[in-house]
Amino acid sequence: MKAAVVVGALVLLVCGCGRAPLKGGSEIGDDVYWRLNTLGDGERLPADSDSVLMRIRVARQGTAPGSLYSTEQWYTVGGAGRSGAWFARMRQGDSATLLMRPGGVPWAELGARPELDLPDTAWVQLELSLRDIRTPQQTRERARAALMARTAADEERIIAGYFAAAGSGPWKQAMGLWYRLDSLSDGGPRVQSGDRVSIAYTASFLDDGRVFDEQTVADGGLTFRLGDPDQVIKGLEAAMHLLPANGGGGTFLIPSALAFGPEGSSSGIVPPWTPVLYRITVLPQPGSATAVR
Repeated sequence: MKAAVVVGALVLLVCGCGRAPLKGGSEIGDDVYWRLNTLGDGERLPADSDSVLMRIRVARQGTAPGSLYSTEQWYTVGGAGRSGAWFARMRQGDSATLLMRPGGVPWAELGARPELDLPDTAWVQLELSLRDIRTPQQTRERARAALMARTAADEERIIAGYFAAAGSGPWKQAMGLWYRLDSLSDGGPRVQSGDRVSIAYTASFLDDGRVFDEQTVADGGLTFRLGDPDQVIKGLEAAMHLLPANGGGGTFLIPSALAFGPEGSSSGIVPPWTPVLYRITVLPQPGSATAVR
């Protein structure tokens, strides 16, 4: 009789274990189950500094993969939060399944909207495939190659994107560039060719805002005679004609045709077909700029 009770208990225990929510999976956290489905041909696990190309398909358990969310994008393993720990379990070519409650899914990390209307008791299944791994050096090399392969169409897209994000605002156009002058820069005589001028400026890329050149007031700015060849880019010369000689400033969007052209800068810092943004301040000269010849 006792033996029958023990056998019955074991049967119940085995049956209970057999009801694991992810068949063939193992529990790696509270209500989080993991199963490796396919082994790829990758030889190493990604490091925190690596980037991984992941295909991710999210669905309620028992429904079509990707019916809730689907994406294929690059993530930096160390910067991917909770999901980065899952990516770090996989080699290139591996595929895996994760099963968890909706509240455990890092929706924002994956790029999905977090307000999906799912009951807390539901199971959400994530199908993960690691498509590619890149080291930081490989990522930089590929990004650099993409920049150096820019075209005129890329420049048009960058300018359109900038205006779409910044709004139309009080931008004006003249001499092939766009500009906005400070409120106190509308009066007084303008800088003329032959004038010796000093300016402070910050030059940045239009698409990501990175500063690539700067001359500060503390350093005395940049002094040159307007019109002398090979002093500044053409767009900067054009901008000077729009500014008052006795001090003032403005912001100038300069297309590549007036900046560093279809080849980019000789130093390689500015890629081909790259529009740039200059924030310029004219530094007052003793007397007036036109008096210094």
